[in-house]
Amino acid sequence: MKNRTFWGRVAGPFKEFGAFAGSLYVVHRLLQALPLRCALQYFELMAQPISVKPLLPAGLAKNLSFREVHEGDPEVALMPAREDIKAERFRQGARCLAAYRKEQLLGYLWMGFERYREDEARCTFELAAPAQSVFDFDFYVLPDQRMGIGFMAVWHGGSAFLQERGVRWSFSRMTRYNTASRRAHLRLGARVVGALWILQVGVVELTLATLAPFVALTWRPSQRVTLRLAPPDPDNAPTSSRGQSSMP
Repeated sequence: MKNRTFWGRVAGPFKEFGAFAGSLYVVHRLLQALPLRCALQYFELMAQPISVKPLLPAGLAKNLSFREVHEGDPEVALMPAREDIKAERFRQGARCLAAYRKEQLLGYLWMGFERYREDEARCTFELAAPAQSVFDFDFYVLPDQRMGIGFMAVWHGGSAFLQERGVRWSFSRMTRYNTASRRAHLRLGARVVGALWILQVGVVELTLATLAPFVALTWRPSQRVTLRLAPPDPDNAPTSSRGQSSMP
């Protein structure tokens, strides 16, 4: 029985993520066990079309409300990100939209306009068409709301918020290991438009990507890799534009 349990745990990542992603996940977990700051991040870059129709029927949406969260609002204290990270998001001009049901917070969505400076790695996502696209990140649903309409409620409000502003696409980077969120986004029509692998060993970061600059090495906080994202072509073929490295 013990052997079956052991081998079941070993095979688990490969069954859940597939051979390639499962192998990287195992390496990631092994690196995390080292005393140094080490990790192997595997992100998929997604483009989510903004629906022109409400995502929820009127009956489910009637008790929902949405409003923007500003720095200093009480909702900010409920967000699990570090205080310095939240402050940096506001400094760079990111905006946060929260969803409520009968004034109870369900979750929230952060959005970067023109660009987003990643807080988990030294990369910046720059939008090639900022008038019609945004970069969304830290899509969070409170744990006690995840079995209901929490996910759809947040995206229902976010979609309406962006559609009113003429935004047609929302980009995001999603860890390949979050299969539940990945499936939910794909069901809403999201497309994988690129991939990003980041190996972190102490202060050194090696970035590999399917879009330019493709390979970059950084070792100082001031060094960042810029990845430029363009909306998919009008014929609906998933594409991404070339990017550039900005490492002083």
